[in-house]
Amino acid sequence: MSGTMKLFLEEAPHGGAPGAINLILEQELSKLGWRLDPHHHYRLHGRDRLLPFASAERVSRLEAAPPADAAIYCDIGLAIRPPRRSIAAKNLVLFHGLVGEPGVWIANPLIDRYLALSDYVRDIARAILTMPDWRRRRCLDPRAFHAVDAVVAPLPCVERPDGADEAGGEAVPEAALRALAAGDVVGHAIQPRKADWRAVFSILLELNRLERGRGGGRRVRLVVFEGDYAALEQSLAHGYPLDVGAARAALAELGCGLGDLLIPSPALSQQALFDLFRKSAFGLAYNTFPEYFGFYVLESVFHGCPVYTNGIGNNRRSLPAGHGIDAAESPDMAFGGPGAYAPVARRIVEGLARPEGPRAACRLGRAYIERTYTRAAFAASLADSLGRALAGDAPEPPAFDALRVALNPAVRAFDPEGGRVVSDYVSLRLDGRDLEIVHDVLERRAGEVHFEGARLDRLQSLFTRGVLALEAPGPGAAAARARPAAPKRPGRRPRP
Repeated sequence: MSGTMKLFLEEAPHGGAPGAINLILEQELSKLGWRLDPHHHYRLHGRDRLLPFASAERVSRLEAAPPADAAIYCDIGLAIRPPRRSIAAKNLVLFHGLVGEPGVWIANPLIDRYLALSDYVRDIARAILTMPDWRRRRCLDPRAFHAVDAVVAPLPCVERPDGADEAGGEAVPEAALRALAAGDVVGHAIQPRKADWRAVFSILLELNRLERGRGGGRRVRLVVFEGDYAALEQSLAHGYPLDVGAARAALAELGCGLGDLLIPSPALSQQALFDLFRKSAFGLAYNTFPEYFGFYVLESVFHGCPVYTNGIGNNRRSLPAGHGIDAAESPDMAFGGPGAYAPVARRIVEGLARPEGPRAACRLGRAYIERTYTRAAFAASLADSLGRALAGDAPEPPAFDALRVALNPAVRAFDPEGGRVVSDYVSLRLDGRDLEIVHDVLERRAGEVHFEGARLDRLQSLFTRGVLALEAPGPGAAAARARPAAPKRPGRRPRP
């Protein structure tokens, strides 16, 4: 496999997690014999963002060059120049995430294959691309059932367990080291701008209650990103930009200030981050951002620190159960039930009292990571996807009527009686008519579903709101996903 390939990737090598993967991507493509022409950053510099003269010159050069054999775009890199055959004979999109240029990649016939860095993103991308039109009884892009591949993401710490220093960053803050020396229980939740602060403070409050009840008197504290700490301070003082109701309640009950619970940290070097993981008793990833792959939680487990999470995004799918990631969420947690987060705090305290259990789970997790998220596995899965894209021998898409209705892969929890849907997209409470439709259609083939009028509109809206999705027929298709089971309700209505 060889030829010329253009790369349109937003992050240059070493630029955070996407940049680390882009570096490995370039290296492995070169090993496969490809001659690369890489382009990074959809805006070349600050002035070009306002007046894109430099972008115009780059587009001029792209149009003047002969077409490459293939091109790979990341989702944001699609903004450099949309796919066209005058740029490359075959076009592939690599999803670092799903935040960039949906109008370019959704149902674009010029895109030959989509590459996802996790099974989670593969399933989400398929659900998006196969959005049904129930009135016309067709999918937006039925190619997606065979044109979206999951490639194995390479986790750089497998090759460099002590971390890389190319990206820079600071040392572990002295305040965290002093807290550890004083005997405080220190955890970490240092991902910038991702935390669900209602969940975090509910868990911290219960942890400190439990520690006080045990008579140890130890404070339980959390290292967080300094920008988030500043936003919380601002919000406690002035009421914005964050909802700090749970924070106020926790601080009032414990009789302490924000700095007694949280330790602000600058952006850490990778070596310092890994050192923090090794020193921390636990990690929290009760977040609002759906992780597309999730370096952070895997790196924490790799370095011996268990992570407790609501499982948002790929966090609920990246490791098997019992391997260091404890994913737990319920409708009561998501919808604000009193004391709903107490079970999470109890599990953390149990781990603190008997640390051999979490340590053993993290050892299992590390072994799994070392044999799974490797450069070799990434290279093999990449070569396989490229080979199929270049061959162009795609199978015939399944017929619409053969597709099966399932819960959307974004759904983390579903309350079949109360209609509460906990989702990476938007959590909501279904009314009785919507809930009746969900129970009527789940696990049925599209060919068995024939609604009309307002009921058909409601069915369509359940897909638009990310509650339902279509999946290809086949044995075990539903079981292949780590997602809530499709529950059946007693006394289900006869099928229309």
